Amino acid sequence: MWQKEAQDKFGVETIESDVMKAALDDWVNIYQGKPDWTLPDDKGNVDIESFNFAKKLCNETARLTTLALGVTVEGSARAEWINGFMESYIARMKNEECEKACAFGYIILKPNGKGIDYVMPWDFCPTHATDGKVDGGIFFDHYHEPGDKWYYTRLEWQRFEDVSEDMQIYRITNKTYKATGTNGIGQECSMSETVWANLQEDAAYQNIEQPLFSIFKMPLSNNIDMSSPLGVSIFSNAQKELKSLDIAWTRLEDEIFDSQKKVFLGDMMIDEPGMPVRSKFTANGAIDKAGKTLPRYLHILPGTSQGDEYHEVNPALQATDRLSGIDHFLNLVGVKCGYSTGQFVLNGRSGVVTATQVESDDRETIQNIKQIRDSLQTATDGLIYALDKYADIYNLAPVGVYEVNYSFQDIVYNYEEDKLRHWQYVQAGKYPLWMYYMKFEGMSEDEAKAVAAEAKSENEQNSSLFGEE
Repeated sequence: MWQKEAQDKFGVETIESDVMKAALDDWVNIYQGKPDWTLPDDKGNVDIESFNFAKKLCNETARLTTLALGVTVEGSARAEWINGFMESYIARMKNEECEKACAFGYIILKPNGKGIDYVMPWDFCPTHATDGKVDGGIFFDHYHEPGDKWYYTRLEWQRFEDVSEDMQIYRITNKTYKATGTNGIGQECSMSETVWANLQEDAAYQNIEQPLFSIFKMPLSNNIDMSSPLGVSIFSNAQKELKSLDIAWTRLEDEIFDSQKKVFLGDMMIDEPGMPVRSKFTANGAIDKAGKTLPRYLHILPGTSQGDEYHEVNPALQATDRLSGIDHFLNLVGVKCGYSTGQFVLNGRSGVVTATQVESDDRETIQNIKQIRDSLQTATDGLIYALDKYADIYNLAPVGVYEVNYSFQDIVYNYEEDKLRHWQYVQAGKYPLWMYYMKFEGMSEDEAKAVAAEAKSENEQNSSLFGEE
């Protein structure tokens, strides 16, 4: 709805196809644990429940991608200003935004002058792409004050425009609207009566080489719409397997629920013959003739010829086979999402596993996460460029150069192995002792150097004493 109205207001067409919009709807529903295969039938019965492994998959992918993520910008006062945004940016990426990008295929990172907006695909209408990269689009922003009858919407269209054969400008146009509900964009209104009154309605800038927003998308080929520059969900190729996994989980749960033994008793065994059985039931179940509540697995057979029947039913629980099936589909989902075989199983690795073993066994996982990290780094570079240009446009920080440094923790990192290896380096004289103290003992640089100097002094004294003997 928003996209159609936004296109009409600016007289521009989106480059997002209907098939991509439908796919995004599916991914959102699956991520929220509401895939179409869990919908009730005509009678309201639900045959398959969602156990939402897609959420876990995206969360784990984001966790590995942002493991010990560090981004620092250095080199000038401008760099220091940009670096001021990085702490909150890293926190948002670790906690939620990277996970959403994994689920929905991409998110948009856009400076707003005071911070960074994390725009979801449904609040963005792509209008242009160059060499497979989106460089123009309409952003939707919504605002409603409790108690106010008006719902406000801002449309912001960013794009490049050619003003001559050898000159290009970057243009940003804002329009605001108000409506009495959320079913439409409503009527156009003046920006002065909205919270966006400080923004320019239309502005053009020179010397802009990249869009003033950046897209973090999954490094996957788009097989939903092969002509689209938009990203696809990490589980887009495993939706059938996710359905099978939900079926396997549901059947196991159903079987466990139905596995309680049942004992059927003739009415003579709990009361005198001829007594109405229904009079011996309470809200808590059947009671015997002494007034004691019977176990819930007991079922009374009223009106039988003898009344002394006893039948016991113990359903066989096929838990081992069911769990094996669940492991099978867990593994299939993982493999089709770029993970190594066995990455997602109920019974994981046992015993001591070295980093070398992990690196050998999980090569696909490591390569998959490395590609997503590269995509995140590219998106962050684009965001930092946009921040730099915003500082130029609004004179937010002195002009200056900047250098960006990234750090990620090794996926196969093993703390104990690393500590032992560095201690061996210290003993061999190839690594400073004070750096070892900083890295593995949590000391500050001054503390570490002081302790290392004291240790060196004591060693020299002991060596001198033994030398005199």
